[in-house]
Amino acid sequence: MNSDAAKKERKGERNLSVVGAALILLVVFATIILTIRAGVGTNMALLLGAFEAMIACLLLRKPWQDVQNPIIEFMSGTLVVIIILIDVGVMVGAWIIGGTVPSLMYYGLKLITPALVVPMAFLLCAVMSIFTGTSFGSIATMGIAVTGVAIGIGVPMPLVAGAVVAGAHVGDKMSPMSDSTNLCSGVTGVDLYEHIGAMMHTTVPAAIISLVVYFIMGMKYASGEAADENVQLMLHTLAQNFDISIFALLPAVLMIVIAVLKIPAVLGLTSCAIFSIFYAVLLQDVSLMDVMQTALNGYISDTGVDLVDGILNRGGINSMMGTVGMIILACMMGGALQATGALSVIMDKVLLRKMNTPKSLVIISMIYNYLILAVSGNQMLGAVMSGPTFSESYDKMDIHRKVLSRCMGDTAINGSALIPWSVATVYAVGVLGTGDASFIPYEFFCYIVPIFTLVSACTGWAMWHSDGTRFHGRKKSSSKVSA
Repeated sequence: MNSDAAKKERKGERNLSVVGAALILLVVFATIILTIRAGVGTNMALLLGAFEAMIACLLLRKPWQDVQNPIIEFMSGTLVVIIILIDVGVMVGAWIIGGTVPSLMYYGLKLITPALVVPMAFLLCAVMSIFTGTSFGSIATMGIAVTGVAIGIGVPMPLVAGAVVAGAHVGDKMSPMSDSTNLCSGVTGVDLYEHIGAMMHTTVPAAIISLVVYFIMGMKYASGEAADENVQLMLHTLAQNFDISIFALLPAVLMIVIAVLKIPAVLGLTSCAIFSIFYAVLLQDVSLMDVMQTALNGYISDTGVDLVDGILNRGGINSMMGTVGMIILACMMGGALQATGALSVIMDKVLLRKMNTPKSLVIISMIYNYLILAVSGNQMLGAVMSGPTFSESYDKMDIHRKVLSRCMGDTAINGSALIPWSVATVYAVGVLGTGDASFIPYEFFCYIVPIFTLVSACTGWAMWHSDGTRFHGRKKSSSKVSA
C-alpha cells in the first residue's frame, strides 16, 4: 500500500473522494441518458460519455497511457463478439435468400389453429426471434399474422399482443443471432454459449410457465372461426417467392447442433455462415454473386406484401455495423470510466460495504439495470453500463461473470417490454396497432424471468463461482468480500 501511495504521489495524481466519484458518474450517465432521450442516438451518447470520462481522467492528472490501456483492454475483449456479429449478419442475409427464414415462417404459420392461437402467438414469436435474433422482426411478421387471426375469433387484443411481445423477447435475450445477446456477453467478457447456457436456467422455466398460462387463457376462444386472411396472404407470398421445403431448414438445424456441441463461437458461426452461402446457391435459383451481395448488404424484399417484406428486408454485414460501433464506443466509455477509478470508489467504499453477499450484489445489479431502463427507455444502455460497473465486483466476490451477463439479459433486455415509453414498447404499439400499451400486463414471460433470477440469487441455485464450480458445496465464507 505504501509503495502504491508513493507511486501515485510521484505521478501527481489526485485522490478521488466518494463525492467526486459520484459526480463523475452522475455527469457521464446523465449526459448519456439525456442525449438518448433527445433522439441523437445511443452511439453519439456513448461517445460524449467517453469523452467526459477521459476529461475527468485528465483533471485527476492520470497519465494518458493509464487511460488508454483500459480502453484497449476493453476493446480487445470484444473482438470475438464483433466477429460473431459479422457472422450473424452474413447468416441472416444468406438464410433469407436461401429460403431458411421464409420456410421457418411458412411452417410456423401452418401450425396456427383457433384453439391454440394465444399460446401459439407466444411460441411462434419465440421460435422466430430465436432463429432470426430480432424481436422487432418477429413482432412485425408472426406477430401481425397471429393478431390478425386472434381478432377474427374474438380474442382480446391486449392478451394476444402481450403473448406476441413476450414471445419475441425470448429470442431477443437468448438467440446467438441477437445483438442484445452478443452485447451482454461481450461487455462482460463471457463466452457467448456460457452466457446463453446460464440464461437457460431462468428463461426455460419462465417460458414453460408462460406457455401454460397462455394455453389456459386461450382455451375459451377455441370455438371461434379463424379470420386467417393475413396468414393465407403470407403463406401464398412466401410460396410464390421462395422454394419452401424442409431441406431449407438445414442451416438452422446446423446452428442448433453447433450450440449443443459447444463448438467455439467464431469457428462454429463462421463455418455455418459459409455453409449457408453455398447452401443458398444450391437450394434456391440464385447465383453465388447474388448471395454474396446479400450477405454483405442484406436482403431486399420486393414482394409487394408489407407483412412479408417487413421481416425479409434485413441481414448482411453492413446491418451489424451500428451494433459494432456501439460496442466499440461502450468500450471507450467503460475503459475511461475504469481509469477514473470512480466505479471502484463507489463500489468499494459505498455499495460493497453494505452489500457484501452474492445475493445482495445480484439484487442491486437488477435494480440498477431497471433504473437505467426506466429512465432511458433503452434496453442496450442498461447492458452497456452494467458490464463495466459490476464486472470487477463479481470477480472480487468470486462470482462467475455469466451470472452478471444473465442478470443483464433478464432485466435490461427482457425488461424493456415492460416500460411503456421504451423503444421496444412504442414499436410494438405502432406495429400491432393496439393504440396503447395495454398489453403490458399480459407479458407474463417478462415478469416471470426476473423471479427466477431472484430465486437463483437467494438460494444459490444456478449460481457459479469464478472457476465455474457451483455455489452448492462451497463454504459461504468463500463467496464474501473481505473487508
